[in-house]
Amino acid sequence: MAIATNRTRAGRPAPEPTLASSVLDRLRAEIVKGTLAPGTKLRLEHLAPSYGVGRTPLREACCRLAAEGLVTIEDQRGFRVAPVSAADLQDLTRTRQQVAQLALRSSIQRGNSVWEDQVTAALQRLVARGRQGVTRRLDDAWEHDHGLFHDALLSACDSPLLLRFHRQLFEQSERYRRLATAYGQPTRDVEGEHQALAAAALGRDAERACALVVEHISRTTDRVLECHPGLRRDELSTK
Repeated sequence: MAIATNRTRAGRPAPEPTLASSVLDRLRAEIVKGTLAPGTKLRLEHLAPSYGVGRTPLREACCRLAAEGLVTIEDQRGFRVAPVSAADLQDLTRTRQQVAQLALRSSIQRGNSVWEDQVTAALQRLVARGRQGVTRRLDDAWEHDHGLFHDALLSACDSPLLLRFHRQLFEQSERYRRLATAYGQPTRDVEGEHQALAAAALGRDAERACALVVEHISRTTDRVLECHPGLRRDELSTK
C-alpha cells in the first residue's frame, strides 16, 4: 500500500496536497512503515525541523492520527505512537473481516463493467510486481499496488463511511504486517490468494469472495503472530 500518493484510489489525479495534508501523510507513512516504532514519544519540537514545519501542523496531524487509531494522546504529556499487541491485532482482524465482507458484498452487487476493468487492471499491476510469496521486507511499490488492488475490489460499494472505516482498518493492519516482515515470513502464495479473490468477485460469487477475504486476512494475522516475537509472547501470555 502506498501511504502517500499523488493519485486517488480511483486512479484520477489527486489535488495538490496542502501543507497540513503533506505532514499528515508523511507522519502516517512513517508510523505504518514502522519508521516511528510503536510506543515512540512524538516530540513535536524534535519532529518540526525534519518536517520543515512548525508545531501546529504536527499537532493537528497527531490529533487526526489519534482518531485513526495510530497515535495515542497522553493527558498533559503530548502524543505517542500507538502500541501494538496480540489482543489488539486479533480485535482488529475480526473487525476488518466484518467490514470487508459488508463492503465487498455491496461492491459485487453494484459493480459495473468499469469496476470490473479496475479490478482486473489492479490485479495485473500487482501480479506484475512478481511478488509471489512474502519472504523478505516488502517494498513501497508492491505496497502501493497491493493497496490499490484491495481498494479496487471494494470501490463499487455505495457507502463512503464504510469505505473510510475499512481504509483505517487496512492501514492499522498494514502496520502490524510491516513490523512482522522485519523478522521474515514463511513462504505464502499471496499472488494466488489475490487471483482467487479477484476471480470470485468478478464471477459475482459473493459468498466465495467473502470467504476468501476472511481467510486472506486471517492468514496475514497468523503470519504476523508467528513471525513477530513480541506479539507471539504477548499471545502466549494471555492463554
